[in-house]
This record gives sequence, structure tokens and C-alpha cells, in this order.
Amino acid sequence: MLKKVLDTPNRVRVYWDGAALQSYAEARGDLSLNWLDLGALASPGGVNAGAVWIAPGDPSTTIQRDADLDYERALRARGVDCRTSLGGGLETECLRCGHSWRDMRVSSEMALALAVLGDAVEDAWDVAFVFASERAIRAISDSLGRLFPSKRLGRVTFGPSLRLRLGAGTFVVRPDHLAAARLPPVVKTEGGALIGQPASWRNPAPLQQLIQSA
Repeated sequence: MLKKVLDTPNRVRVYWDGAALQSYAEARGDLSLNWLDLGALASPGGVNAGAVWIAPGDPSTTIQRDADLDYERALRARGVDCRTSLGGGLETECLRCGHSWRDMRVSSEMALALAVLGDAVEDAWDVAFVFASERAIRAISDSLGRLFPSKRLGRVTFGPSLRLRLGAGTFVVRPDHLAAARLPPVVKTEGGALIGQPASWRNPAPLQQLIQSA
């Protein structure tokens, strides 16, 4: 799955922006993609990579908040390094109509950038792959190039298309790998607690299924 073979894949980390993952699931019309084993997805081609997940931020509904918390607990049970977003989002206002809202994606993007750069300061990785918006990746890449020229950054993409090439190449998540990396419906923690997949994330809505099969 690595488009470009790594020379020294000894300390690899894969960073996932939780808000970007949710946007991807919504765009695909399959909310069950929110229930993925990111630790399994972070082990490309036998490389023993660590996975870091950034919480998507404060949700707008209680149901979404509970689902996010259950997912975080499930990921922690699988050994994924879960970190919180900056929280609260950034207040954004439309210059035309004056309507305001909180941009949670920006919050998680900033938290992800801080996680990648903070870990680089601590020399925790040699190669990092990032699933985030192009804006966030470009900002991280610029800072790494100036501060840590020996470290290498790549991008995670889903499907066959390669839209961005960085120093470490592109880690492509193929459909068969995606299907194999889904969490089971019920995840058991080390303490014996059971975490069920949120009902809203189990299957695509019927209308979305019809659109996908058309």
C-alpha cells in the first residue's frame, strides 16, 4: 500500500484527523466508516507503525458526542494514541449575511499539526503519514522542512487516486484493506467493558444505499 518504498521504516507514525475522517464517511454516504480500526490501517506493508487519532472536536448533538466518546474508548482498547482537539472550535462569520458558526475542522486541524510537530520536537518518529486536509498537510510540511529537514512526511489517501506527493510518498488505503480494518460490532477493553458500535454508524441509510448501487 505504500506507493514509495521507505528506506528506513524504523519509526513510523500515522496521524488521523477525526473531523476529516467523519467528513470522508459522510461524503461516501457510509457512516460505518467512522468505526475503523486505525491501528490496523496504520500498519502498511508489514511496517510496524504507531497510530495517533485526533478527536474531531465538540459535536453539535449529544448523540454525536456519545458516539465520538465510544469510538475513542474503542480505539484506546486497540492501542491507538488518542488525543483531544483544541476544543470549542473557531468562531466563523459569513461576511455577506452575518450568520456565525463554529468551525470544528479548523480546531482538529490545528491540534493535529501541533501533535505532529510536537512529536517531531521529541524525536518520536522518522517518517509520518497524515490524513488531513491539504491545507493542514502543507502547513505541517513547510514547518518540518525548516525545522526538521531529516524527517519525512507523507499523506494518507483512500482509493486509487494520488493527489499529492510528499517526501515519504503516499500511503494509499485500498478498498480491500479498508474492509478488513473495520472494528467488530462490539469491542472489549482490557478491563472487560464492552463498547458497542453506535447505531447511527452501523450501516448507510437506505437512500444512500440506493444512490451507491445506482
